[in-house]
Amino acid sequence: MKLTVLFIILLVLPFSPIAFALLGDKTGFVQRLSIETGGYNFEVKTVSSFDITDYEFNSDEKRLTMFISSTVQNNLVEIQIPKNLISGNFTFYLNDEQIEADVKGNERISFIMLEFPGDGFHKLDIIGTTYLPEFSTIASLILATSLIGILFLKKINKRIIY
Repeated sequence: MKLTVLFIILLVLPFSPIAFALLGDKTGFVQRLSIETGGYNFEVKTVSSFDITDYEFNSDEKRLTMFISSTVQNNLVEIQIPKNLISGNFTFYLNDEQIEADVKGNERISFIMLEFPGDGFHKLDIIGTTYLPEFSTIASLILATSLIGILFLKKINKRIIY
C-alpha cells in the first residue's frame, strides 16, 4: 500500500501545474560586476528581473553601461554603486532615452532602483558627476608625505649616529 502511494506521488508531482508555471516579473537575478579602474577594483552589485549580458565602464565620461537581455515585460533593477567609483547627480539612459530612477545612499554606496517596460535587448547607461572623488588624490598625498618624512628622519638619524 505504501509503495503504491509513493509511486502515485512520484508520477503526479512532475506534472503538477507548478512545473509549467512561468516565473514572475519579480524574480531577482543577483549579479556582481567587477570594475577595475584607476588602479582600484570596485564591485557593483545588482538584483534584477533580467540578465546583464555585458557591461563596460568609461572613466572619462563617468559612465557605467549595462547590456541587458530581458524575457519579461515589467523590468526592475536595484543597483549598488560604490561612491568612491562614481557618485554625485546621476543621469540614466535606457536605449539612449533619458529615464528617471529612485536614488538613495549612504556614505559608502549609491542605491539605485529603476523600472522600465519591454522584453528583449536593452542598453542602460548610468552617468555620474564625480569619479574617484578625492579618494585617490588624498591617498597619493599621504603616501608622498610619509615617504619624504621617512627619508628626512633617516638622514637625521645618520647624522646623530656618526
